[in-house]
Amino acid sequence: MRLSLRFKVSALVLLLVMPLFLFLYYTNIYSTNIIREKVANSASDTLSLHLSSLDELLEQTGTYLTRMANENMLLELYSESEPDSVNYYLSLRKLMDQWYNDVSYYSIIRTVFVYHQKRDELYLSSQREYYDEKDVIRSGLSPQLESFKLPTSLKWEIVNVGGEPALFKALPDKSGSLLIGVLVSIDALAQPLTQLGSARSDEQIGIIAQDGRLLWGHFMQQDLDRIHVLMKNESNRSSHPIRLNDGNNYLLVGQTSLYSDLNVFILLDEATLLDELPLFQRVINGIPLALMIVLVILLMLLSRLVFKPIHSLTYGMKMLGNGKLDFRLKEGNSKEFQLISRQFNRMAEQIGDLKIDVYEEKMKVQQAELKHLQAQINPHFFMNSLNIVYHLVELQQQSLIKKMISHLVSYFRFIMSTNDTWIELSKEMNHIRNYLEIQKVMYPEKLIFHEQLPKELEDVVILPLLVQPFVENAIKHGFVSNAQKFFVRIIAHEEVGDDGVPYVAIQISDSGQGFKEQQLVMLNLGVYEKEPTDRQLGIWNVRRRLKMFYGDQAVLAFRNDPHGGGVVELKLPIRRRT
Repeated sequence: MRLSLRFKVSALVLLLVMPLFLFLYYTNIYSTNIIREKVANSASDTLSLHLSSLDELLEQTGTYLTRMANENMLLELYSESEPDSVNYYLSLRKLMDQWYNDVSYYSIIRTVFVYHQKRDELYLSSQREYYDEKDVIRSGLSPQLESFKLPTSLKWEIVNVGGEPALFKALPDKSGSLLIGVLVSIDALAQPLTQLGSARSDEQIGIIAQDGRLLWGHFMQQDLDRIHVLMKNESNRSSHPIRLNDGNNYLLVGQTSLYSDLNVFILLDEATLLDELPLFQRVINGIPLALMIVLVILLMLLSRLVFKPIHSLTYGMKMLGNGKLDFRLKEGNSKEFQLISRQFNRMAEQIGDLKIDVYEEKMKVQQAELKHLQAQINPHFFMNSLNIVYHLVELQQQSLIKKMISHLVSYFRFIMSTNDTWIELSKEMNHIRNYLEIQKVMYPEKLIFHEQLPKELEDVVILPLLVQPFVENAIKHGFVSNAQKFFVRIIAHEEVGDDGVPYVAIQISDSGQGFKEQQLVMLNLGVYEKEPTDRQLGIWNVRRRLKMFYGDQAVLAFRNDPHGGGVVELKLPIRRRT
């Protein structure tokens, strides 16, 4: 394959500037990675420090829960006391006072509660409204309240209580009849993390569970899925680049809690990070852009002075090749291209004059061939028609003779007046109706035909005698048994092709034996049109006329109906008289 002049010149210029561009590009990438790595390490250290503080709070809260479950005498008194006893109410009152102080001291604790399984009693102290919190604990922690087993892990469990995520941990007391539990507010745990973004407005902080659920923060689900996938990656990288739905690139820094399945992450906007690069880095970024601008200007000049005139000349040759003989080139500013344009225009005029003469001669030949093709169709039915009339005269069937002669007159009047190149589809259907009525005289009560032509398609013009040969072939080759009725259907409808052009689709089907497989393949391949015989002369004529007047737009297809019989489908672009 030969390369164009534009490609060769552009490739040469690129070959000269590409090494310098690649070097500057590598320097830019290297500097950006250094900045990204330093910022990521700093953010990771800060996040680790805050997460250690959170883990320490969770550890202290867990120790508090263990001590309360094993050493609190009030819980033991409450467990052993009967309801409505003095000790029962006294122990509950002191427990509530003690828990109130504990909840105030441990700022991350949302609720402390005790559940008596045998009596199905639940008492608590919470930062939330008492009865609302009691209801949401019963509904949200019902599986945990029914289980009094020691936890198998030191980690806090993530639960959803009242539509809000929280950390949960519970222990049975020494008697085994009480379950002492603590709910830790994730929002309270996240409050120290908000201080990370106080100095930088471009940071986004969030907390997710191991399964990817968002526990704190505001993120779109698609962004959250990407963050979860990156944080599940077990590589040793402390940061990951990520692109969110807002179209910006971020640096993801994440850490995992030791005492829970919380994953805390920070998103740093890379655009803000790179704004802190020194002036020299910005100059390096500008040099490749300047080179590209110079290259574009050079190519634009070459395009205007050289490439555009050559393209115009190439386009003109293509137009001449496509038959646009009236196309002319505009003379440019260059003397050389002015001379080329004048010579091209003179050559186009000479080709146009020559092609007009050849075209006129070809039209005369095609018109003569068309008349010959139509003449081959006219006598096809003549002898059979006379034979039918002769037998009707012998039988003295006067009414049938009149009917037969009426249809014959209409039939042969149409045949002998097909000098028009185009006729309405309704006239073609009337002609086919006359033909079928004649056939019904020969096969009374054996031949049944059905036609369907929508009113809006009656004025569509087609070539004359385009459908009739297929109806004739259906009766001639499909009607092989007089013992059964024979059906012929002609249905026309409008459809839009893949190219957006409206077509009229005409389907001719019968109830005969259908086409043989080999015959069907040869018909669809158009083999018969190359070497027509008397048996396929009608099909050959139709194919030649379709090719002559419609080109490649017309479709002629043959197939067998699954329920029996052959089907011929003819699809033509819709034309109407102007």
